[in-house]
Amino acid sequence: MAGDSGQIAVLAVGYVVLCLLVGGVVTGVSAVYLEHKRLLSVADGAAQAAADSFALADVAAGQGPPAATLGDERVRAAVHTYLASDGASARLDGLRVAASTGSPDARSARVTLTAVARPPLVGIFLPEGVPIEATSTGRARLAR
Repeated sequence: MAGDSGQIAVLAVGYVVLCLLVGGVVTGVSAVYLEHKRLLSVADGAAQAAADSFALADVAAGQGPPAATLGDERVRAAVHTYLASDGASARLDGLRVAASTGSPDARSARVTLTAVARPPLVGIFLPEGVPIEATSTGRARLAR
């Protein structure tokens, strides 16, 4: 059994390297998940701000109560104003408003934001980062 000396050290080093790799991957995935949740929170706020930027629709006499209406340009302008006042660009890397942001039915504001997540330990393997996207919808509604 004299030829087996030192074999446990190789096994221990291999196990430690495997544990470090698994820990790095878990840390990276968790960082991307948390960054996505942060982006989703900003998208929720922007969608609510855009939904609150409605205009009252002109209603002909006898056709019912006035309604809240939204347009694509109004939604985009409200989103850009919200992002500038919130300072989200400083917190999120590569923050952009996607082209699909707008009002699909003139009553809802759909906001799609994209950003780049940079995981801490696995960033060496992903120098460009991981692209993330979040979509949120806010509905404009008039109530008495």
